[in-house]
Amino acid sequence: MKVSEIISLRLVNPAMTDWDFKDQILELQAKPLNEIVVLPNQVARAKQLLARTSIKIGTVIDYPLGNGTIAKKAFEVGKAFQSGADFLEITISPTMLIHQKEQAKALQQTLHSLAMAWGEIRIRVDSRNLKELQKIEIAACIKELGWHHLVLGEGDSFDNAKHDATIFAYDAGKSVKLQINLSQATHEQLQELILSGADSFGVFTLVNLDLSAELREF
Repeated sequence: MKVSEIISLRLVNPAMTDWDFKDQILELQAKPLNEIVVLPNQVARAKQLLARTSIKIGTVIDYPLGNGTIAKKAFEVGKAFQSGADFLEITISPTMLIHQKEQAKALQQTLHSLAMAWGEIRIRVDSRNLKELQKIEIAACIKELGWHHLVLGEGDSFDNAKHDATIFAYDAGKSVKLQINLSQATHEQLQELILSGADSFGVFTLVNLDLSAELREF
């Protein structure tokens, strides 16, 4: 498989100026990239600038903490899809998944209905400050709730990413597609993370990456 097939470029820095955002988006027009993730207020602009490409545009919901109510999440989901997003990444707090199981189930039912009506919804959990037992419990909860696409971290280090890939790939199971977010990565690191159980990767920069390079599948 090619690097481009498993990379999601994350342009989610709220401090980015409109000018910088436009420049970065325009640079992508000639790149073989499958998807990007932008902030909700930038979806329409990104769709316009990338209209002649096949790049899918996703956005983040209740980002970055995921502490919003179910109603708030549902409202933001509908608004984002109406803005033209091809897929969404919704942040869920670890506290809900570990200590508020009934609320997590209610959220799952709401998101399932919204996904059926609008499109793909991925689940994001910031795993950077969690203890190992908490990660195991969250992975089991994700599997039990039937979520099929889990996004972990936010610009994590390679060592932490590798450890998380091993834990979540084992405890969440093969039915869950696992995306790890890194600040940046090399081809060798991507290959090692795939071996550890990751399926795809979110990165903040394409530096050091050849999108047309081939990676081995295991």
